[in-house]
Amino acid sequence: MRESPYLKSWPWQLWPVLGIAAVFAVIGPFGSYDRMPLGTRFLYFLIVGVLNWLQVILLAAWFGDIEPINRWPTAARMILIGLIAAVPSTLEVILALRWLVGYRVPFAVAPYMYPENAVLTVSLSVAFGLFIELRRHEKADAERARVAELPAAPAPDIGPTDFFRRIPPALGHDLLALEMEDHYLRIHTAVGSDLILLRLRDAMAELGPARGRQVHRSWWVAEDAVSGAEKAAGRALLVLRNGLKVPVSKSFRDKVKEAGWLA
Repeated sequence: MRESPYLKSWPWQLWPVLGIAAVFAVIGPFGSYDRMPLGTRFLYFLIVGVLNWLQVILLAAWFGDIEPINRWPTAARMILIGLIAAVPSTLEVILALRWLVGYRVPFAVAPYMYPENAVLTVSLSVAFGLFIELRRHEKADAERARVAELPAAPAPDIGPTDFFRRIPPALGHDLLALEMEDHYLRIHTAVGSDLILLRLRDAMAELGPARGRQVHRSWWVAEDAVSGAEKAAGRALLVLRNGLKVPVSKSFRDKVKEAGWLA
């Protein structure tokens, strides 16, 4: 989950949440304009919005590791996440009304509040999911444009089903690592990186065990790619020849040590 794009990009995601809270505070939807002063409305929509956002990105990061859900279209996956997140969010709305406004709203009305709250939560969830997907593709396009300007490395003598045929020519064939990003696979070479639509397990099957090893649920590293190792926040990291740092999970740590990569 730590490697999920939903968690990696969380700081900039707060700004839209603050913006939505400010807009709702001004227009006062759902009867809040007549029942709360401006400051209370802003605090109310800020609390509800932040909690909603946290639930959505945590669920999105978790669902990104679950097959076959992680292969669903982004919008479909985020609709499901929004519907689930709306359950605790409805209870949070009731608690916020009790605390900020003093309304003794009974929890028994939660089923009747859920549909209205679910519309907002699903809308927020889909908007964030599509925006993050757009940003990822923009970064991939920018990286692709950068490496396209470099001279292509000569292709090695490889078999017709070899994984290296999937690597864009501009990236060369000095493969360093593979990184799983939802249902995409990011190829890291000494020149740069690019995204392709492929599962990590299928890529490792094509590469075979001799070319490298899996070091994390979301990472595979080539045999000659490691230049060192370090620790950060209690986590073991492999440092590759291009400076890229790859996390090593506990389930793969012993095998990585046996390979001498963490010595």
